[in-house]
Amino acid sequence: MNKVVIVAYGFPPVGGAGVQRPVKFVKFLRRFGWEPVVLTVSNPSVPLLDTSMQKDIPADIKIYKARTLEPSYKAKQTFKAAKDTGGGLKALIKKYLSMFLLPDPQILWWPGLVVELIKVIKTEKPACLFVTAPPFSSFIPVAAIGKLFGIPVVLDYRDEWVFSRNTWENSSRASIAFFLDKVMERFVLNNCQAFTTATQSYIESIVTHYGDDLKSKGTVITNGYDADDFVIPVIEPGSNLESNIINIIYAGTVWKATSLDSFCRCLSQFLVLNPSMKKHVRLKVYGRVVAEERACLEDENIKEVTECYGYIEHDKLVAEMFNADILLLTLSDLPGANKIIHGKAFEYMASGRHIFALLPEGEVQKLISEHYGNVTIVHPDDDKAIYQALDYLINNIDVVRNLRGKDVTGFLRENLTAKLAAVYNRVAGN
Repeated sequence: MNKVVIVAYGFPPVGGAGVQRPVKFVKFLRRFGWEPVVLTVSNPSVPLLDTSMQKDIPADIKIYKARTLEPSYKAKQTFKAAKDTGGGLKALIKKYLSMFLLPDPQILWWPGLVVELIKVIKTEKPACLFVTAPPFSSFIPVAAIGKLFGIPVVLDYRDEWVFSRNTWENSSRASIAFFLDKVMERFVLNNCQAFTTATQSYIESIVTHYGDDLKSKGTVITNGYDADDFVIPVIEPGSNLESNIINIIYAGTVWKATSLDSFCRCLSQFLVLNPSMKKHVRLKVYGRVVAEERACLEDENIKEVTECYGYIEHDKLVAEMFNADILLLTLSDLPGANKIIHGKAFEYMASGRHIFALLPEGEVQKLISEHYGNVTIVHPDDDKAIYQALDYLINNIDVVRNLRGKDVTGFLRENLTAKLAAVYNRVAGN
């Protein structure tokens, strides 16, 4: 069986939606003739941990780890807080740090990554190298080392590089940062044998920026859902009728690209006009809320009906999705956002519950409307339409609870892993 080294900064016990993609590939690759060998970071500087996903990793999978020189996430947040209140010298230091740590702070993983990857190659003798991003800094040493050793490299774009530069917290917006991003991305694309993307739009963007000759290297492998995660006692739609509570659940990080501001503004207005509904409506937020997005959840009316749980383990989150009457999905109308498909969109669809989607036109809107159907879609900036849709959903909750979506088994993680194995076979000459 051929071996593939999977380089993933985000890997259990790191938590977050992006971690599921490499974990599920590792879980299923053996079924398609590939032995995964993992290289990850030993001291990740991340905000979230989730041990529940470790159950998906076969016990005998080899996992190598390399240290990063990054400070802890807590130290980074402490510095950011001090900068936000102190200004002056601290703000200047942060500005120049963000300009030097390009394309992202995980460039400080390079020394450990390079040394360990060379050791892994010599020990395991892989037929292919696979690296998933973000962080996009991981692409560069893997592409270079693959070229040095004559091993084909497959890049995996979970997000778009350009969009990440424009939207990430603390990301440098300096012109030199955008210029160097293009230089580095061109280098890795020229030195890989193939790349995979989470959406078709990412391939189109790469071809537009770097040339038509790259189109043949690209393969779309969307995110998806694992049937094993949904083998839990199913709560049938309508079961909340007895409690007379309408559960609206949001899962995922709340940040600029997924702001809840418009939804909260309309929900607050609804509760002002329908004060008796405060006893029946519950907004439950499962995920990290960045500081800049907390204000909308602190509105007096919203606070009365909202429960913010922070990040919870993935298996528990899936159970909560089955508890929902309405699943809330948001995407801000930012440049490039039309290319995004949230990883959680596939699990939302797998749950069978009604999705209330505040979306601009784009990939995720097309996905849910064409492949699922059990959805109410409005533009995230159209407060009037959001209010009207919310009013209808709440006042017709008996009907909403019994709606059904289309079959979405085409997005099973196992089937998607088969597509990835086909990419490995092609670049490895199998």
